Formats: sequence, structure tokens, C-alpha cells
Amino acid sequence: MSEPTKEPLLVLYAVRNRDGKYFHAKGYGHCGATWVDDIKKARIYPRPGPARARVTYFVTNYPQFGVPELVELRVTEVVAAKEEDRVQKSQQRKQAAEARRAERQAKYDLERAEHKLKEAQDELNRLKK
Repeated sequence: MSEPTKEPLLVLYAVRNRDGKYFHAKGYGHCGATWVDDIKKARIYPRPGPARARVTYFVTNYPQFGVPELVELRVTEVVAAKEEDRVQKSQQRKQAAEARRAERQAKYDLERAEHKLKEAQDELNRLKK
């Protein structure tokens, strides 16, 4: 007996060419390959319309490569990750960095004040002469 299929919580879309490679949006600088083997690197679309537009674009501009497929990715499970430890470590790092910055600023302010005091004393000694 087969297990009943779960109703998908979310359906996402990707574009796959006839070689089994997925479309990868290159973005700023246009670096990298347009088509990648790993679906983790593929451009994922939340709605079918933009994915279909990408298919139409490739058929219109590169008909020699055939019609890419629209691939549905069905999400059936949501797993929540516990983030308390990571957030706590991040906050501790930020507090330590802020304390180091405040210490450097206080040291700088002290050096500046001492320098100004020395300049004022030199000016006073010059005027007394």
C-alpha cells in the first residue's frame, strides 16, 4: 500500500533545459554560468509567470536549444531551526566589539586632552615670559 501524498504547503518553480541543467540568474556583473547542474544554485521563482517568461525568452532568442521545461518544487514540510544560541553568540561578539571601540575612543580622547593641555601650558609659559 502506498503512503498518501501530502498536500504541498508551497509550490516554487525553476527552469530546466533539455540537458537537465537549471537556469541560474547571474545578477550584477554577469559572472558565472547561465545553466548549472545543481538545483541549489538555480534561480527559484515563487510564481509560475516569471518562470514561464524565462522559458519564452530562451525559445524566442535561442530556438536552436529547444524549449526549456518548467519544474515545480513542492514543499511539504517546514522545519524550524533553533536560533537562540547563534543569536546570543552574535550579540556577545557585538558587545565585545563595542567595548573595544569604546576603550579605543576613550584612549584617543585622553591623548587628545593631554595634548591640548600641553599646548595650553606651553602657551601660558610663553605668555608669562
